[in-house]
Amino acid sequence: MAALITRHDRILETLEVQGYLTIEEMAEMFAVSPQTIRRDIRDLAERGLLRRHHGGASINRSTANAAYNLRYEETAAEKAAIAEAAARLVKPGNSLFLTPGTTVDAFARALARCQPAGLRIVTNSISAATILADCPDVSIQVTGGRWSKFNGAVCGMYAAEFVEQYRCDLLVTSIGGIDSEGNLLEYRDEEVVVGRSMLRNARRRVLLADHTKFGRVAMARLAHLRDFNVLVTDRQPVGVIKAMIEEARCELLIAQMEPELERKRA
Repeated sequence: MAALITRHDRILETLEVQGYLTIEEMAEMFAVSPQTIRRDIRDLAERGLLRRHHGGASINRSTANAAYNLRYEETAAEKAAIAEAAARLVKPGNSLFLTPGTTVDAFARALARCQPAGLRIVTNSISAATILADCPDVSIQVTGGRWSKFNGAVCGMYAAEFVEQYRCDLLVTSIGGIDSEGNLLEYRDEEVVVGRSMLRNARRRVLLADHTKFGRVAMARLAHLRDFNVLVTDRQPVGVIKAMIEEARCELLIAQMEPELERKRA
């Protein structure tokens, strides 16, 4: 019984960090059979401590996201690597939609370092606009809307209406979570309505998502993974996640971590 309780605790602790685990990953991690892990998942789900999915489980958190500073620190190295990889997709003279979020803020920092010439930015993220404000030869349009201190952004109907005036080469966005069916989920409806406007008006769509976002659930649906051209993440997907990405026919880019950061993560 003590070993069972300890394993349950470790499953929940690991899910808190990674967001989603497959049954195969947990069975290997705890040196038990997949059948044992399925029983563990069932027991924990019945107690409301996690969410069961076909082939795995995720942390049970659908209505709230962590505070900005905590999200910034969470997987910061992975987000920085994803940002650097995504920045290489941007060409001089491109126009970009940028959504709010800590991963997109990391992308803005990467852009500020490489400084492609003649960029035109449309964003509802005050944070991203501030990061890029001192870059030479960059034009920034910030939407109107209702202030949200949660993400350092403005959002809602007025922000969405502003976005509808533009057509951009790229949408670069992060996401709150990606469920097992490939739905892209966020925590706030007022952010989703702006994201959908950007999605409709972008010629090419780039999604930034570190490994903890897979299997993480939220209430508001933005789109499906198949609606995006490129997914940039930090780990090679396996199992059901890999199959989901392949089915969506979304180009997959794996960001390369710095060797020292890879050793720390391992």
